[in-house]
Amino acid sequence: MNKKILVVLFVAAFMLASCSTISKLGIGGESVEEEMELQEIKAEPTEAALSESTYYRDELEEDPNKDWGMRVISGLEKQLIWTQMGGKLRLQTLPPNDINFIFFNKDNDYKDVIVQAEVENFGQLDNAYSLICRATEHGWYEFRISSSGYYELLRFDQYKKDEGKNAYTSYTEKRLNSTLINGGLDKNVFSLSCVDSTISAFVNGEQLYFEKRPLAIEDDTYSEGTIGFGILGYGKELDMTFNWIEAVKP
Repeated sequence: MNKKILVVLFVAAFMLASCSTISKLGIGGESVEEEMELQEIKAEPTEAALSESTYYRDELEEDPNKDWGMRVISGLEKQLIWTQMGGKLRLQTLPPNDINFIFFNKDNDYKDVIVQAEVENFGQLDNAYSLICRATEHGWYEFRISSSGYYELLRFDQYKKDEGKNAYTSYTEKRLNSTLINGGLDKNVFSLSCVDSTISAFVNGEQLYFEKRPLAIEDDTYSEGTIGFGILGYGKELDMTFNWIEAVKP
């Protein structure tokens, strides 16, 4: 047989075999998904999602009045403007008064707890966010950070306020600077830990240091109470958000 005819027959046979193979792979015919009856891959719950360590979490997507009540420590209530923006609780304030607004959880009390939140600034840097644990009518522990890089750890005593005195006792004596705090308009996650008689504070996953030692204060004034969060400002317009807040088992 002519060699050219043999070559043609061989090429033709090869092409037919290739077409059969392509068809089996679903190209030009049924798709691989249809032919192999493939199913959607569904995510399994991660260990974090299955964890029982979270007592309470609020994404702050609903009316905050449902779970929270506000207390005005300083300033006027009419200075506060709150809205919900893209799944965040946006808190804005108007001048001219210094303000300290705190939002207490209505339903949950804890002994040992870590309360933490993600916050974001959209305005003045001269501000402060606060987290609170073990709050009762007698007082609470409070941790503050500011968008200008400062922090402070305090105790609030209601009896001092009733006597017309400064209700806050600062464990750090003044506001201190920390490079752990993201300044400007960057986000921060900060945490207040109240475990037994030890009160400690963390920023972006790292424990703060005070006088070259981890910031851990021993104080047994308050042993149980609710959690809270708040904002502070010093006579200027503020624009800031809490993106979520949670109470975690130590």
